[in-house]
Amino acid sequence: MTTTSFHMDATATTVVEILSGVLETTPDALVEEPLLGAYDWDSVAILEALVALEGAFGVEIDLQALHHQLTAGDLIELVRATLTEHLGAS
Repeated sequence: MTTTSFHMDATATTVVEILSGVLETTPDALVEEPLLGAYDWDSVAILEALVALEGAFGVEIDLQALHHQLTAGDLIELVRATLTEHLGAS
């Protein structure tokens, strides 16, 4: 079992809630075991997560970058970076 290495702010909470829904697990389980490969993290799940994340945050997330994320923490950092980039471009 792995422990979380990411700060649970509003962004992280939203990402974890979305991921737990897509992966059919609980947010607590995802925080305890953040390795996405431990779940059904396949191409369908990735697309479901992409659509949900883009809808929740109002930004376009790079699909290829999303596909290469290995943990929930990695995915949270990708969303944070995308939000920062989006705010800088505004």
